Amino acid sequence: MTLLVLAESGDETAVRFARFASDRGVETVVAGGFDRLTVTVEVSRDLRPRSTILVDGRPPAGIFCRGRLHSSPPLTSAARFAAGEQQAAVWAAVALWPGPVINRPTVHGYPPRLDPLELAASTPGIRPTGTIVNGQDAPGNHTYRISDYTQLDPATRASYDVVHITQIDERRTHRLLMAGTSTFDVSNPAHRLDLAHHAPRIALIRHWLHAKQTDFAIVTVGTSDRPDGALRLIEASPWANHHQFTSVEDAAHTALLTRLVR
Repeated sequence: MTLLVLAESGDETAVRFARFASDRGVETVVAGGFDRLTVTVEVSRDLRPRSTILVDGRPPAGIFCRGRLHSSPPLTSAARFAAGEQQAAVWAAVALWPGPVINRPTVHGYPPRLDPLELAASTPGIRPTGTIVNGQDAPGNHTYRISDYTQLDPATRASYDVVHITQIDERRTHRLLMAGTSTFDVSNPAHRLDLAHHAPRIALIRHWLHAKQTDFAIVTVGTSDRPDGALRLIEASPWANHHQFTSVEDAAHTALLTRLVR
């Protein structure tokens, strides 16, 4: 059995997970390019796709997708075109591959599109927070650009940026790690969230993430004084990094390994 982690060699989170899995007898390969990777996507006349992925010539048992391969931009236009075509082939192959995938690419590409306002607008018990503005002043200390969900400094954002800006109270802000089917509170120890009390709302967030094919994410929520106990969903990111969950790293890796080996 071999697991494939699609990540650059410098991705310490990927390397640490691969080491954890290998130490437990599950061979795990971190591949950041096509020197060890082969992908094939075929579509039949009746539009049925078939995806084949090989690592070192062998089919993997599961795939952990950590994002783009080789993020350094190629120097020539021909090289950039080739790199884009290779990346598209990987996205398509992993999206269509029938085995278990952590953070599977979708029709929106990779990383998954995780807009907290989308969930808050459609889910009871999850409330929207903040204001969307374009070149205007609005109160808040946490800002992300709507077009690409990039976090910005509220004081330095460009006048043409359309942003979602929120005022965050650290005492009421909690960070949750979603890994496989497990949830871990990785907040400041002085401001832990009552996971049992908020279990129904956390389950709704997890259901939303699963609909986005996302099994590994950092979710930032805020509590309120509302009598219904609603949570404010501030941010959801598929870029969970090991320094964010050092206190539960082994447990999180176990949850990810369980998700892939089944």
